[in-house]
Amino acid sequence: MRPVQALNNQPFLVAEDLSAIGTMSLGVAVPVLAAFGVPAAILPTQVLSTQTECFGTPAKQYSPVWVKETMAHWQNEQIQLSGGLIGYVGQVDLVNQLTQSVKAQQLHPLIVDPVMGDGGALYPGLSADYVAAMRTLVAIADVITPNWTEAHLLAELPLNDNQPSQSDVAAMFAALTAISGANTQIVITGIPSDNAILTAYRDGSKQRTVSTKLRAGHFYGSGDVFSALLSAALMRGVSLETAVKIAVKGDAISLDQTSVTGYQRRFGMQLSQLLAWLSQEVIPKLETMP
Repeated sequence: MRPVQALNNQPFLVAEDLSAIGTMSLGVAVPVLAAFGVPAAILPTQVLSTQTECFGTPAKQYSPVWVKETMAHWQNEQIQLSGGLIGYVGQVDLVNQLTQSVKAQQLHPLIVDPVMGDGGALYPGLSADYVAAMRTLVAIADVITPNWTEAHLLAELPLNDNQPSQSDVAAMFAALTAISGANTQIVITGIPSDNAILTAYRDGSKQRTVSTKLRAGHFYGSGDVFSALLSAALMRGVSLETAVKIAVKGDAISLDQTSVTGYQRRFGMQLSQLLAWLSQEVIPKLETMP
């Protein structure tokens, strides 16, 4: 088990958007990492007035120059990063820049959540060029966490409405393995099943699946909760299997709270019960593990 003390002076890079309204992306990752005792090096890829769906066209601000200068400053100050999570970027040139930066720094572990689509389609404002750029980033990642739609986009496979079989999932793993690094660990979320949503992962040659109940409607930011939980758990030194189980259960707690509060879904995820579960049940167990 990786102790918190080993991480204190090595912040973990989190590069994704910052939404002024809505609990998602950086608004999710920062408290989750803090709960695990993992310090963060926050790198907003875009600053948005709201998330990109359900609020019309948000005001956006992004600066590749600022990102480049920030990472250069960190290097000049000899700030050693312990790893990184890259989520929603939103601009092709910035994806390319981040790819070059993390590759040059040999940043490991690198977790990439290729946030670019859901429900069978790309998110608004993204194009085929963005998918191609994300494919290049995925190729250098240690762990990737695409949802079922994003997996098809990365693998350049057509997506249909049929419920996937185990062989379909296995074929998707094979297609993603072909475009990933030799040792990349793959986690696919949001796989539809009978009254359930599946998360499948492959660690080595073994393919495993974790099931959670299907909840009605769409939840904005649930993927951000999952990737933040997975990243934080991995940074505490647990196995991929344990990290996936923590991420699935923690995401389910947040989904259930968001479902019953009457809170408008477009404002993102509710986190208070998740954070309580982490502090009361998950972290104490981690502290006692060898």
